[in-house]
Amino acid sequence: MKKTILLILILCSLQAIAQQKLEIEIDNPEPRVGQKVTLSINVDFLNEYLKKELGKNINVTRSSSIFGMSSEDFERAIIFEKAKTYNIGPFDFEFNGKTYTTNTIEVNVLPKLPMENGLWLRQTEFEGQHYLILEQLISNTSNKTVTENGGYSHTIGGVMPEGKAFAELNEDLTQGIQLSNYSSATNSVTPDDGELFGVGFSYAIKKYKITFDEDYKGEYVISESDFNNLPENFDIGNIKLKK
Repeated sequence: MKKTILLILILCSLQAIAQQKLEIEIDNPEPRVGQKVTLSINVDFLNEYLKKELGKNINVTRSSSIFGMSSEDFERAIIFEKAKTYNIGPFDFEFNGKTYTTNTIEVNVLPKLPMENGLWLRQTEFEGQHYLILEQLISNTSNKTVTENGGYSHTIGGVMPEGKAFAELNEDLTQGIQLSNYSSATNSVTPDDGELFGVGFSYAIKKYKITFDEDYKGEYVISESDFNNLPENFDIGNIKLKK
């Protein structure tokens, strides 16, 4: 009986050693329905394989996109179509005689925002890291102009009104808590039932990592003084930051 148990443990250990562990990552810790999310898996082992096979006189560089960015990760854009919690992974595959397996991540997907002027702030946790996510919608105006030949030009969805600016959080909140704006994006959005050349909204999302000092204790409540460009008549809610 003891020999059988020992043999099973040895086989399990060999299997674990044979499997190479890879990490799945996403660029939005809590996306909404319809938002594009970049899912990436680190596959830098392919670089090592190519270097070995191609030889000493050939240099293997990172892949580049048309925007000049480069990466050693396998990346794909995914879109969630339903608000719920998803488990992504593990993925298993073989390459060049080795077995690779990924971790599993849990992704909480929220419903779409209502198409109206507003600002939404929420706190979330993903893979042990705390985040603040700030989203905002501002009604656009039309910039339609008539050209000399009788035609016209305009920006689809409209443009943000002059003098308007998106809100943002101060990164130094209080002693012992810091924010780092690790990702932000802006774009124009239109209602699903909107007209083809109708005016929509300017949308912004800012994602902040929350860092606590090791000796920080207590909690901090987000207030209006923690914002720049905060719109009028906005209810911040009761968001408490604590370790």
